[in-house]
Amino acid sequence: MNVAFLSTIAIILALSSIVAIVHSMNYVEYTLVLDNNTLLLGNVNATGGGNPIAMTFDPNNSYLYVLAQGNIFVINPTNNTIIDKISVPNGSTSILYVPTNGYIYVATNGSGILVINTSTKEVVGKIPINGEIWQMIYANGHIYASVYSSNEVIAIDPSNNTIVATIKVGLDPIGIAYDPKNSYIYVANYGSSTISIINTKNNSLITSIAIGGYPWGIAYDPENGYLYVAEYNGKVVVVDPMSDKVVTIPIGNGIARCITYDPSNGLIYVTVDSYNAPNNVTIIDPSNDSIVGRIQVGYIPWGITYVPTNSNLYVANKGSGTLSIIVTQVAETTSSTPTTFVPTPTQTLTKQGIDVVIYIILAIVVVAIILIVFSRRK
Repeated sequence: MNVAFLSTIAIILALSSIVAIVHSMNYVEYTLVLDNNTLLLGNVNATGGGNPIAMTFDPNNSYLYVLAQGNIFVINPTNNTIIDKISVPNGSTSILYVPTNGYIYVATNGSGILVINTSTKEVVGKIPINGEIWQMIYANGHIYASVYSSNEVIAIDPSNNTIVATIKVGLDPIGIAYDPKNSYIYVANYGSSTISIINTKNNSLITSIAIGGYPWGIAYDPENGYLYVAEYNGKVVVVDPMSDKVVTIPIGNGIARCITYDPSNGLIYVTVDSYNAPNNVTIIDPSNDSIVGRIQVGYIPWGITYVPTNSNLYVANKGSGTLSIIVTQVAETTSSTPTTFVPTPTQTLTKQGIDVVIYIILAIVVVAIILIVFSRRK
């Protein structure tokens, strides 16, 4: 094996490492400005309109529906462009795709829930509910909506769009998560600092778990069976619903709102509106309940949704009228099992560029050492 051949192999390996490093640094791959359908590379401090707050994904057409002020933006995740808009009332609060009928459900503030046929963009039904609905979830064949103003969770049968149960929970319910293994839903009660557990098989309240603070968003981790609750005052509370054990993870000075589990890498992501630092998505590793990264996004990040067709996360930045599109996983082709790389992101482009240069220099040094060693042996 000659020096030229070995040198070529070394250079290819070094360049491959550099490419992998550069790719792994693309935390926010794109920023989509909603009011003019402009797709910008990277995390851009752009300002748009619409005040996006929530999203839902339709696996039938692979479109993402973004609920904003007065509109639903229909996004094609293949090229991250807006392909359509659907008008809805101002002040709508939540959006949900229901697989049994293929309709989109939109919760309005005080005017019930609208049922929308996305093919015709028409309202095909309306479910009257008095009160302020915060979140909806599809679980065990029914829609469950948290009604903030009446301290209830309402169960809806989507086959006829009728209310089939009303369950009293804690004060000011907001977030809802679902565990399909036991058919339980978990409700974050902002006003009473508790998590309510509901059995969807008979729509009955089982118990409540005190966690303190002001719980907002909630996510279920199917790997460990734990709940991850975004607590308004800059914390994530980890709850074991089987033992009522509670662990608190401080995530910084800011408002923690929405939270989600990423099935492609098993990590937890929470949107944080920071007071004295860049607004970000904080990443938590459930294996040790530690913070493993912060991804800078737009102003007042709100809803966050995983899109399975491209394994990206979409963040609705309410304050800047944009979507941050986050790449969360980098597969290493040298391994039979893809590994995940989500490091603590750099906060400025300048430092990011410096890091790349450092890695390139290190790779060149490695190549030079290999060349020297083999030339001496020759």
